[in-house]
Amino acid sequence: LKLRGVGITPESKRFYPLRERAGQLLGFVGIDGKGLEGLERRFNADLSGGEYALKGYRDARGRTLMTDSTPEFNEFEGKSVVLTIDERIQAVAERSLKRQVEEFNAKGGYAIAVDVKTGEILAMANTPSFDPNRFGSFTSADWRMRNVTDTFEPGSTFKPMLLAAALEEKTVNLNTRIDCEKGRIKIGRYTIRDSHPSDILTAAETIKESSNICSYKIAQTLGRERFYKYIKAFGFGRSTGVGVRGEQPGLVWPPDRWAEVSFANIAFGQGLTSTPLQVTMGLSALANGGKLMKPRLIKKIVDKEGNVVSETKPQLVRQVVSADAARKATWAMSLVTTEGGTGTRAALEHFTVAGKTGTAQKVNPETRRYDPHMWVASFVGFAPAEDPEVIVAVMVDEPRGSHYGGVVSAPAFVDIMTQALALRGTMPLPENERFKLDVEEEPDQDKPESIELDEQYIAAAPEVIEDTPDTVPNLQGLSLRKAILKAREWGLTPKVEGWGRVVSQHPTPGSELTDETELSVVLSPATKQSLMAEEPSMGTKQ
Repeated sequence: LKLRGVGITPESKRFYPLRERAGQLLGFVGIDGKGLEGLERRFNADLSGGEYALKGYRDARGRTLMTDSTPEFNEFEGKSVVLTIDERIQAVAERSLKRQVEEFNAKGGYAIAVDVKTGEILAMANTPSFDPNRFGSFTSADWRMRNVTDTFEPGSTFKPMLLAAALEEKTVNLNTRIDCEKGRIKIGRYTIRDSHPSDILTAAETIKESSNICSYKIAQTLGRERFYKYIKAFGFGRSTGVGVRGEQPGLVWPPDRWAEVSFANIAFGQGLTSTPLQVTMGLSALANGGKLMKPRLIKKIVDKEGNVVSETKPQLVRQVVSADAARKATWAMSLVTTEGGTGTRAALEHFTVAGKTGTAQKVNPETRRYDPHMWVASFVGFAPAEDPEVIVAVMVDEPRGSHYGGVVSAPAFVDIMTQALALRGTMPLPENERFKLDVEEEPDQDKPESIELDEQYIAAAPEVIEDTPDTVPNLQGLSLRKAILKAREWGLTPKVEGWGRVVSQHPTPGSELTDETELSVVLSPATKQSLMAEEPSMGTKQ
């Protein structure tokens, strides 16, 4: 229209052709082209290129005179960042996860696929999804990479790592027989239950049927200090170093703060928090012969001509357990998808799957107690179990209708794993090279004899200590308010950690009370109800 004072200024805009695909991981740029979230922000300098100052003079008319030579543009042009993500596996992960979340009317979900030998992340999806082309239409909560920023209690997906630690320390073997107390055991004033009672299970069957009570007794053979050492060695309580903004380390209390009920809780994956990526990498160590790898998202950075500027290599974090202990734990995990196991819906037709279901109860932020209606349903597994290549983790947050990992998450696992193995060209192993999935036939040359667990490992109710004016009062099991009121009757003001009810205190009840006594208490949101309920075998009525 040639309107006076009106003109057109061309501007560039970042366009994401795959829209929601890996949206939270990629992040987005602002109107000025600078990265604001995700990998766009982390690699903004590499993607946008450097800056260069051109020196010159001005003549009397103000015109610039270039007296120095100008640089080559490729010296400060932007580079390309190549990810380890496989777009095809990512697409299946997002689609399958979204289907399960919608089917069970869940709050959200997480899915991760990792190459167990290199630590390369092949897919990392979460829902609700996010389109970086329209980032202004979403909230900051939608932008975050939930697989590394969200923490929850891992639940029974934690049990194979406990078994591997006990196998490594030789406190149990796969045929160790454990009294499951008919599915019910008391620890002081609390009761732990199994969803389907058993009399006696072997250590391997503990993983297959996901017994909380037997897991607790396996942890007792290790002891608190050794168990804690392995929890940290598997990568819990510290960040993975994947390099995504906002990664959380999770929370693992030191063993001197564990009450007996907390010790039991942690044995089956409650009482500590972790991210989905931590759980995936911890179990991938079992798939990788006991070697914990650092997760990798960035494969390399290349310039405009395709020359490699920098490249990442697989990085071993530590050898957590021996290859022998890892293989035995893997064999036990292979039972989970067989008849009578908790994850039969995760079985593949031509491959042996080593996996573990998880149904972790969540704490209600309003009541600060475990809520019987809030769960995280999980399935984590790898295949082929005999020579693992890929591990896939699927977790659905607060599903409705069913909350069992073997029901809610297993179908998405099957979709993602099937696609991953097909794209890698993985062929099924001959029958004679596959695991013999018979509990009576341990896949080791030296089969230890079955033994009964020693009586010293059977949990006993704590001794009742009478309060006296000259000794430290017993605050165990009291709410914070009642604990403070009672402590003040003895002239004490306790230091408080945690919330819920008192699960441990220092000094212990009955200790001598002096003017120098300093009382501290640790609280936890344990309930009087079942501390954890794992899924029944798929062949039973639910």
